[in-house]
Amino acid sequence: MASAGTGKTYMLVNRLVRLLLAGAKPDAILAITFTRKAAAEMQSRLSERLLALAAAPDDELFERLHAMGVEAEADTLERARRLFETIIQNRQTVRTTTFHAFCQEILLRFPLEADVPPGFDLLDSGAEQLEAAHAALFAEASMEPDGSIAEALETLLDFCGGLHGLQRSLNSFISHRGDWWAFTEDAADPVAFATENLGQRWQVTPAEDPLQHFFTAHRLSALAEFATLLSKHPTKGNQDALEAIASARNPDLSNNERFAACRDVFLTKQGAPRARKPSKTQAGKMGVEGQERFLSLHDELSQAILQTIDRISAHNAWQANSAWYRAGNRLLQHYQQLKQEQRVLDFSDLEWRAYRLLNHSENALWVQYKLDQRIDHLLVDEFQDTNPTQWRLLLPLLQEMAATEADTLRSVFLVGDAKQSIYRFRRAEPRLFHTAHDWLESHLNARTFPLHTSWRSAPAIMQGVNSVFGEHGPLHGRLRDFTEHSTHHSELWGEVKVLP
Repeated sequence: MASAGTGKTYMLVNRLVRLLLAGAKPDAILAITFTRKAAAEMQSRLSERLLALAAAPDDELFERLHAMGVEAEADTLERARRLFETIIQNRQTVRTTTFHAFCQEILLRFPLEADVPPGFDLLDSGAEQLEAAHAALFAEASMEPDGSIAEALETLLDFCGGLHGLQRSLNSFISHRGDWWAFTEDAADPVAFATENLGQRWQVTPAEDPLQHFFTAHRLSALAEFATLLSKHPTKGNQDALEAIASARNPDLSNNERFAACRDVFLTKQGAPRARKPSKTQAGKMGVEGQERFLSLHDELSQAILQTIDRISAHNAWQANSAWYRAGNRLLQHYQQLKQEQRVLDFSDLEWRAYRLLNHSENALWVQYKLDQRIDHLLVDEFQDTNPTQWRLLLPLLQEMAATEADTLRSVFLVGDAKQSIYRFRRAEPRLFHTAHDWLESHLNARTFPLHTSWRSAPAIMQGVNSVFGEHGPLHGRLRDFTEHSTHHSELWGEVKVLP
């Protein structure tokens, strides 16, 4: 658990060097990070570190190895001097890569098993294919104006307030296709599954008319009783309310008109129940018991109206989401078909196809076995930005490692910090760091090493972090196993003045 500025990259490179010094084959080490820039930086620092070991005098080499926690025996010193040359002459070097590049490597190696085009190209943008998919979707709707796709697009057009909003909504579906695939993974009909699931969660029945459920015999009887009591106190406001209640009880009007009239009687324009209170005048007109009943009916009908408004909102939202599922899924099908015809995959395809290959294909165990033979040491950086698909992609590899005989030298090393997770829009889930921690602790006897002493931050910054996440901070408990932060450079900053 490495906070910002605590020497995480230095420590990761140290670990790579220690593995090489311990005899690990370079091509048996896989280091995964989040960006290509970070992967290149790790590779560059590793080369620099190995070159420094090769060129260092004996006393300096001894100090460097000691700083890395390596016992500087004679054979270790000799191995350290040869590592740089060994690495640059080796056809297969230490692999520092990204999740997407790792997935691409797997799919290129097992294209038939993964059901992807052999030698596929990687699509960086996909804007051209998405534009063509939109055109195909609207053409399909135009050819079948009474079909389900046209109906879904019309519904979305109303809810999104125009064509621009509709296109943004559909593009959002494409952006979250990884979530859609994961959610509907085992469903024969993804759209039906998703809409039914949403209906169950929101307790919405498609054929339900919330207004019809409001105007029950009991509710109409309550409105009549309320009107009778209200007529005994005929103020100007009460007279207007009686006219509105008459409209609400009129079966010749539409349910929407009746409900609107009823809502105006019991709710303010802001949507809150109107304030009706007991008074001597009102009690004199209605009687004490009549006033109590009047106020009780007001509360009962107000709550019923509020509940109906909630039901209407849920029903409308269900309709909008159902239309989004249907139209979005069809757009996604067009998008995927276009990419397949052009023999290209995008980044989401890489993750999803690799995950399916390692977890659900007929050849999953064989592929896991072949990959397991190539990876003895796995390092994953920026784990707080891992998404659920990436975790499920790694899990089979970890399970293979857990099944390895005890005398085989293998290792897993994860680095992350929940505070630095900023890629939620890419499905990053920082809680997966703790999921992985618990799994590794349970299956591989993993240990936790917190790095919370910064090399580059002022004490005031560390004090700020501690005051927010510490024992008495407003976000205490939001970070599991939070450790107080400090800095190596307190003496360099002098007196720090913290603004109140």
